[in-house]
Amino acid sequence: MTSALIYAIHGTHDWWACLGRNLAFDRVTVLTDRRGHGDRWCTDAFYESFRRRRATGDVFSVLLSVAEVDDVIARCRVLRWKRRELAVTMVLAMADALDRELDAVAPTFVISFPIDNYVQDVLARLARRRGIAYFELAISPLPDMCMLMHRGMLIVSEEVPDEVVVEANVRALADPLFTPIYVKDQPAYSRGRFLKTMGYFRLRSVFFRLYSLWRRDPLNIHYLDAQGGLGHKAGIRDLRVIRMIDGDWSARIDAFPRERRVMFGLQLFPEASIDYWIENHDLLHHEDLLVEIARHLSSAGFMIVVKDHPLQFGFRRTEFIERLKAFPNVVFAPYEVSGNALLERCGVSVTSTGTLGLQAALLGNVSVTSGAYYVTPGDFVVLDELRSIETLSPSIRAHSKPQDLRERQVRIVERLLRGSFRGDFISFRGFDAGNPNPSVAELGRALGRRLLALGPDGEDWHRRNMPVGGGRHDGSPLN
Repeated sequence: MTSALIYAIHGTHDWWACLGRNLAFDRVTVLTDRRGHGDRWCTDAFYESFRRRRATGDVFSVLLSVAEVDDVIARCRVLRWKRRELAVTMVLAMADALDRELDAVAPTFVISFPIDNYVQDVLARLARRRGIAYFELAISPLPDMCMLMHRGMLIVSEEVPDEVVVEANVRALADPLFTPIYVKDQPAYSRGRFLKTMGYFRLRSVFFRLYSLWRRDPLNIHYLDAQGGLGHKAGIRDLRVIRMIDGDWSARIDAFPRERRVMFGLQLFPEASIDYWIENHDLLHHEDLLVEIARHLSSAGFMIVVKDHPLQFGFRRTEFIERLKAFPNVVFAPYEVSGNALLERCGVSVTSTGTLGLQAALLGNVSVTSGAYYVTPGDFVVLDELRSIETLSPSIRAHSKPQDLRERQVRIVERLLRGSFRGDFISFRGFDAGNPNPSVAELGRALGRRLLALGPDGEDWHRRNMPVGGGRHDGSPLN
């Protein structure tokens, strides 16, 4: 019997239920962490265990070691700002609750959106411990396609894609004007918009605090994530980001040859793709990492062009921008300037896991990443440990001109195609359970076929690519 346990984040359980009905599996169960939502929920079991664990002061359990608990907390954008005692108890209690669900459902597959908080992180660890394949459904950079991932690794099929399809996608992705579907045009980046954004999220914080008490669910990760006290949240003083933009940025970068212009394409922060896709603990401190890269490259004579993510306006803490601008030859480009335009003007791109790193490599630029899903051997400069920064300058020079850009493009796109399949990922937005979009059913059928092809009775991707003890540090989720 083929069965799936789907973990649905806040507000997506109806969409997942519709998708699950079309997987063509024998049984599909939608699990949530919100009481009364989905087929099952872990809320009551979590609080029952939380009270027990808090009373006994446990710091580990048979399910999670001390090192594993530390790793879970370090990766969660909410828990790492909480009191350690509270965070530890929450992790252990959630592990207890989710272990019960795995016992009750006994799934063949566990499915979710990409891991974005400690609940999914713990679920994935428990599934791995039981030998259950955990698949994360994500949007592909290829137009109108989805992909399956596991902790930042692209789950690829052994099937070789058709050359005609490869060619069409090379043309689409290598177009200098290409923009991923999930990047939208933004309104003016003004003082008024900043204040409006901040005001909205301050009110949202108050609402979710009161709502969580009414729901008798004050420790729900979604409600906690909305609170303004988390250390990464912007404050009123960060309004000065508008004044920090360099009006003469264009003239200043023109003073440097293109191959010595480095674009820092900043990602959303905190970002799940950094917290859960990067295995090395040292690289999780994303802002510190970028500051050290800037220090090294600035002293080596490079110009650094900082391009903030358009969706980060109103959320970026300006201390980070200040730290970058403290080095010589660093400019902060206006928000209105597109990432595509800067990729054309800069010969080097630096981003941990962002799509700009993919676009840069396809355009023939030097692309520095922390091992993103789109990386192919020899086509990127990969920073997989802090000491790699010391050799970054010569590594950039060695990659300055690809021997054959066309071959590089084909290699990258072929791999993306092996990891992608047709489907409307964005269909969860505005989903109406009473009048479901037919594309959700189509995605469900395509996902079901893909899971069977790559699961334990198919190509068995997890067993082939994730050997026991694959992590590089104690407590690693890949151990």
